[in-house]
Order: sequence, then structure tokens, then C-alpha cells
Amino acid sequence: MKPQPILLKSIQWLGTLALLAIVNSAHARVTCTINSPGFATAYPMTGGALNITATNFTVTCTNNRRRARTVTYQVGVDNGVNAVGTQNRARIGGSRLNYDLYTDLGCTNQWQNTAVGNRIPNPAVTFTSTLGTPDVRTFSFYGCVPAGLTVPTAGTYTDTVTMSFTGSVSGGGITFTPGTFPVSITAPATCSISQTPGDITFNYTSFSATDVLANTSFQATCTNLLPYTIALDTTSGMVTGLNYSLALNTTGTGGVNPLSSRGNGVAQTFFINGTIVAGQSGSCTAGVCMGSQIHSLTITY
Repeated sequence: MKPQPILLKSIQWLGTLALLAIVNSAHARVTCTINSPGFATAYPMTGGALNITATNFTVTCTNNRRRARTVTYQVGVDNGVNAVGTQNRARIGGSRLNYDLYTDLGCTNQWQNTAVGNRIPNPAVTFTSTLGTPDVRTFSFYGCVPAGLTVPTAGTYTDTVTMSFTGSVSGGGITFTPGTFPVSITAPATCSISQTPGDITFNYTSFSATDVLANTSFQATCTNLLPYTIALDTTSGMVTGLNYSLALNTTGTGGVNPLSSRGNGVAQTFFINGTIVAGQSGSCTAGVCMGSQIHSLTITY
């Protein structure tokens, strides 16, 4: 019958551990928790102005004892799970998009946990915590995406940031529980004529011995890696009795191939080349005649 005392001793030992766990959990005089919805925003694929999103976090402190306690705290953050050094980055697959968190609307003071002046609030909040009345406070912060970024690819970039406390309670015995919040930056696929073409001006003399050439340029700005094509409404016409032809550059010389292009997030240059072939008389009945036609460009993506 010797196995029985060993079994009873084991049960008694486990019961002691459970009792100690109960005593330790009740020891904290004040507990503070933190939560935030984080921030979500859309970012222009072509850069543009500084993108600022206002949001907040809430701190709730609860006194677990009858005696009033004086609590002091600030909240700082890390640089997220995709950071390089102190640079916050949201991620989609293998692509990254820079952003940062700030304590002010002007995006000048970065919210971090490195110094008192980089935490929120500044100065630290101090209050008296009493039993039965949780102290709930909400603080603002700002998610800022820099202007003019070359966005690697369209989609939703995400990150997770951890918030943590620095502070104290009179008499000791405080539990600060860290919290996390999500970051979401959506970069939609876009493509546009960002610089319109100028006029194509021909100076042609009747029965010219050589072809007369003229051209103009324009720019398109499209999402990085986004395939797109550009086309003219028509490639020929007639002005004052002179036949002319138009062509988008197709070889890439001096610009990008409009028939098979991929965006890179910045402006890409194209050319429209015009030709009036030699030997035409035209229908001008005066010394100098002028005429014009309007054409349109279509970008497809």
C-alpha cells in the first residue's frame, strides 16, 4: 500500500501552487489596460500630399483595493512588426510601404517609447484612483504616410503596433497591460494622363520636296507594375487639303512603349509623332493658311 502516500503528497503540492497563484493575482492594487482601433487609410498610388489620419487610444485604470492610489503613466509604441530601424512599414507580400506615428497633427513629433517627450500624454497624466470607479481616458495620435512615395504594388498594406506603459502607483503594486492595434493602408490601382500633350504644329510649304515632321510629348502615371496601353482616336487626318498621319512611339526610343507599358508609380514619358508627306499642294488660296483638328488619347488598364 505504499503508492497511496505518494499520490496524496502530489495532490497536496498541486493545491499549494493553486493557492499561491490566487494570492499573486490579487496582489495588484491598480490595473491599467490600453486599446486602440488603430488606423486605416487609402494612399494615392502616385504619391501626392502627406496623408494624415487622426485616431486614438483609450486607457482604463481600475483600483482593486479600498485605499485611494495616485497613478502616473505615459504610453509609448514600438515600430511595428515590419520596421527597419525606427522606420515603420506596412506590408503586402514582399512589398513594403513607409508610414509613421506622431503625437501631433503636423506629423513633426514621432510617437515612440524612446524618451518622455515622444510618449503620450506629454507631460505624463497623474490622477487619484479609487475603488469602484475606473479611470478612463482617451488620447489622440496620428498615422502619417509621406508624400511622393513610389508604391510597390496595389493592394492593402498592413502592420501591427504594440503600445506599452511607463509609470507608477503610490505604494507600488500596479499592473500595466500592453496592447496592440492594426494599421491598414490601401493603395488602389490607378492610371492617368498626368501631363497632357501639347500642340503638334506643322509648317508646310506646298509641294514640299521633303516630308515635314512635328511631335509633342505627354506623361502617364500608373500604379507600379500595372500593365496599361495608350491609343489615339485616329492616326490620320486632313487640314487645309494636306493629309497628315500621327503615331505614338512604339519602339521606346525617347520614351515608353505605349502599346505595352507597365507603371512604376512615377510619370512616364510618351511621344506623338506627326508627318505630312512631301509633294502635296494643299487647298490654301491665300499666302498663308491655318487649320486645326482635335484628337483624343485613351489609356486602358
